[in-house]
Amino acid sequence: MNQSGTFVFAMTVTACLTFAGRMVIGSGGSDVRPLAKSLGAATLNECRVTGRIESRPQGFYAVFDFENPTAADKDIKFNYLAACTPSTSPLSRMAAFPEAVKKGTIERRLNSGNTTEEILLKETAPVAPTLTRTNGHPGLIATGAVVKAAMEMTPEIWSLVVSREAIKGIRGWGAVNPAAF
Repeated sequence: MNQSGTFVFAMTVTACLTFAGRMVIGSGGSDVRPLAKSLGAATLNECRVTGRIESRPQGFYAVFDFENPTAADKDIKFNYLAACTPSTSPLSRMAAFPEAVKKGTIERRLNSGNTTEEILLKETAPVAPTLTRTNGHPGLIATGAVVKAAMEMTPEIWSLVVSREAIKGIRGWGAVNPAAF
């Protein structure tokens, strides 16, 4: 059986979806890159709270959106925990464990309408313009093997947990999805 037509079609679709995924994520010229989006909204004292994590040139930010549909001012208080599972090689024997990046409490008095609050989770170090794929060492030559090894790293995984009570640990690493609490 000759199934070259099916193979060519599958490879074309895979290449198109990969390219489209890179454009959707924002790996082009945009300064803000979404890393984690809200899976739902939390309701605190009749106010709606959603959160997301964004990467910017200055660092990684947790962005909370608040919506107060009532005319009265409302007080809200909640705890948050931002965690990151670092990138690893797919050939490593051990899976990477998530690390808590920042943990804190937010207390706000919300007026009627929508409000946004941004919290810096982690600053990024400025990169010198002279660094290349050889990490700035002129004696190293960037071969295809070096570039291929760098591309095979799994991406880091960010998560943001919001809770009314104190958050005691990171949940959901390994084969278990994060638990909603």
